[in-house]
Amino acid sequence: MAAPSRIRVPVSEPTLASTVVDRLRADILQGGLAPGEKLRLEHLAPRYGVGRTPLREACCRLASEGLVTIEDQRGFRVAPISRADLLDLTRTRQQIETLALRGAIAQGDITWEGEVTAALHRLQRRAPASGSGVLDDTWELEHARFHATLLSACQSPWLLKFHAMLFDQTERYRRLSLAHGKAGRNVEDEHAALVKATLDRDAERACALLTEHIAKTTERVLASHPGLRAVSVPAQKTLPTKTRRPRARD
Repeated sequence: MAAPSRIRVPVSEPTLASTVVDRLRADILQGGLAPGEKLRLEHLAPRYGVGRTPLREACCRLASEGLVTIEDQRGFRVAPISRADLLDLTRTRQQIETLALRGAIAQGDITWEGEVTAALHRLQRRAPASGSGVLDDTWELEHARFHATLLSACQSPWLLKFHAMLFDQTERYRRLSLAHGKAGRNVEDEHAALVKATLDRDAERACALLTEHIAKTTERVLASHPGLRAVSVPAQKTLPTKTRRPRARD
């Protein structure tokens, strides 16, 4: 089953516009362009080696993904970050991804099972970061591919599109938080347990593990990034750590 197009190996040469979009997106996700930073096209043009028109088009496309904001008559800015936004993103991602995972478990075939196993194997061959905390770009790519492959058999292009957008948004927060420290966590075991439950076709356990996996990432970000911490968190603002199936109506 195919993964979302943003991580699919291209079958033809990328256009200038798509190349600029990919480079600008990467700089935003990796923190090279800070949240809230004004995107001055005259300064970015030499950086990317293109004119203002492709940059303007790239900014508009990334605005549709929520990574850039458009200011009336004032140009573009990198989307800001906030605690409320991250919590909202996390809950929405938990809902979208568990819905897609249920579909994938119900409809995935043996080819999909092999793709999921291979994606996990590739991910496990890399370390998330070096001993100094520097991100491993290959791990980051394989991590995105792993989560996309896991959901790819759901047979819903819209769910996969929403997943890709939400994944990028939450990954931006995760990457920004790494500069402020990191907590101990065995992500490899979390991924392995998630795959086991998925291939066992245990939708309840798989969705519960996925929900918890996403929640743990957000909790780590909130604890690490000084701009996102809160002295106290109201009960209604806490994150779900397991899925809840809707009750059947009488």
